Amino acid sequence: MNDTELRRTIGSRAKARRKELGLTMDYLAEKLDVNKSTIMRYEKGTIDNTKRLVIEGLANALHVTPEYLRGETDEYNTEITDKRSLLIRDLMEKIQGTVPLGIASSDNEFAENMLLVILAEYLEFADSFTKACHRFDFDGNKENEQFAELIGESLEDFSSMLFQREIMHTVNTLYDISETLRGYVKDPVAAQGHMKAILKLYNI
Repeated sequence: MNDTELRRTIGSRAKARRKELGLTMDYLAEKLDVNKSTIMRYEKGTIDNTKRLVIEGLANALHVTPEYLRGETDEYNTEITDKRSLLIRDLMEKIQGTVPLGIASSDNEFAENMLLVILAEYLEFADSFTKACHRFDFDGNKENEQFAELIGESLEDFSSMLFQREIMHTVNTLYDISETLRGYVKDPVAAQGHMKAILKLYNI
């Protein structure tokens, strides 16, 4: 493959992957710290996109390998399959970059404790939500249908009740977080103590 063909291969594969993930040229430009017009020319292969820094930057931003962009393989070797999973990864990286906050140590401690609670609760939610979706579907669950009939409820109402029970821990925790955050201005010490008490529920 000559240089012109390689540029076109890298450009076309980068463009296809960008579109597959639903990303804009502006997003890619920000990731590579270049102008949008430069991304456009990279994708068209009209400027050199074969340099190590460029191809590695494209590969990292698009969550593929340099070998994929060069056409040496058709495997991505990544878990990023859509825009949502990419944005979650981006946000997690940004969150890590904000810790610690540039504020007083006591305020920062409260903020970090709140982050810990939110992340710990998400793990609880993910487990409960997965179970709820698998076990309490509205259709095709004969066991739920029998129980619903026994207590005089429709299958939909019975399944909804079971679903709500499964995720109620998250509902309560989010309410507790919001109430604690509201009270921080009036009584930071009490709010900090309450946040620490919530953390203990997760053995943190």
